[in-house]
This record gives sequence, structure tokens and C-alpha cells, in this order.
Amino acid sequence: MKKYSMTIITAALLCGLCSCGTAVETGSAGQPVTEAVTEAPIVTGAETEPVTEAEEPAVTAAATEPAAVEPVSSPETADLGVFHNNGSGAIVFDAPAGDQSDATLIAAAQELYESAHEMSLKFTIGCPYQCDSEQQIEGDYGWKYSLVTQDGINSVADVKADYHRVFSEKYPDHIEETYLDSNGRVYCLCGARGTHIEYVNSEIISLDGKTDDELFFTVRDNYDGSDWGNEKYYEDRTFSVVIDPDGTWKAGSFTLPN
Repeated sequence: MKKYSMTIITAALLCGLCSCGTAVETGSAGQPVTEAVTEAPIVTGAETEPVTEAEEPAVTAAATEPAAVEPVSSPETADLGVFHNNGSGAIVFDAPAGDQSDATLIAAAQELYESAHEMSLKFTIGCPYQCDSEQQIEGDYGWKYSLVTQDGINSVADVKADYHRVFSEKYPDHIEETYLDSNGRVYCLCGARGTHIEYVNSEIISLDGKTDDELFFTVRDNYDGSDWGNEKYYEDRTFSVVIDPDGTWKAGSFTLPN
């Protein structure tokens, strides 16, 4: 009987040892698994962030942090009394522009941007001049150009002079793409491009750099996606101001909001 009991006890001890060995083995195998799971969110996060930035860099920032990019100086501190619109859309300073704060320069650039936006719309959507659609000539690709009948606009040169009241001649104007001279008169291609129905406004948010005759700003175009059930978003672009020899500010690099 004792021999039988010892056999049972020995068997039990062996089972116990086997169980312990199994537990240790399972625990050892489990540790790498636990570490892999812990590291996984880091990998996923690293993959997710670039995708989010690449696909919609503006959507998230605009919806949650509308003031993510702040100007160097607050526009509220701008001195609005040192510059004015010259009546044609360009900006003239009544005090040396080089002595002004970034906030004042941003405010002046904002006013010039508004002039450039208005002028660009006029030359992009339809024709800003009175035209006679009954008197047309045919241009490239069979496109029809209508006679401009507005007083003072008799040539492509006149159109360019009008356009460059706001835009600097330092940048190409593409006027020849929509206007033609013929028989001592000028004709306009009166086609129109569409406008972005979600566009709200544009705001100069920072002064980024300058040369002797040009200043570079970031302009933020704001869009409202609510018509389609989407969040608000924005697009940042470069807007530059070209300083004419007489000190007048005119628009340089400019992109009409989509």
C-alpha cells in the first residue's frame, strides 16, 4: 500500500512539474506578443498621421484650430492710417513702408489682395467691358470674340493698362489669351469660368519674406463645406506684393481661389 501511495504521490509531483513547465513556457511566449501589441499603435499612428496630412491637411486644422497659423504681429495692432487705396486698387503708403510693423504690412497686403481678387474675377468671369455680341470675329479653335464697345478700350494695350492698375507687370497677365486686336478695335472672348460655391473669403495670415522690391505673404482661402455636409476647410497659398519704383504696391503672385 505504501508503495502504491508513493507511486501516486510521485505521479502527482511529476504532473505538477509538467504544469509548472507549461506555465512558464506560456508566459515566456506571451511576453513578445504583449510587446508587439503595445508597439502596434505606434506604428499605426505613424502611418495614419502622414495619410491624414497628405489627404486633407486643411480640413482638420480648419475645423478644430482655425488660428493654427498666427501672423508675426496681431493685425489689431496695425496702423491703418499710414496707407490708402489710390483709387485704382493699388496701395500707396503715406509714410515709409520699411518703417512699418508686420501687422501694418499685413493689413495693407489684405487690402491689396481684395483689389486683386475683384480685378481677377472681372477678367475671368465673362468680360468687364460692354461688348456687342452681334459683331464677332473668329479666333483660334473657332472661338468667337465679341467687339468691345466701351469708351476708352480700343486695343489690347488699353486692356492691359486697365488690368495693370492693380497687377504688377513683373508677372505675366495672359490678356492675349482672351483679347484680340482686329481692324483698329479690340475683341473679347466672353466665356466664363465657374466659381467655387463653397468659397467664403481670403485672409492674409503671415508675412513670410521680402526682397528689395517684393514682399511675400501667406493667404488663407476659407471654404464652407456645409452645403455638402462636410466640415469647413482652407487652402494656403502665396500672395506677393510688388513695389513699383515710386513705392506703389501692386499685386504680384496671385491665385484666384478655386
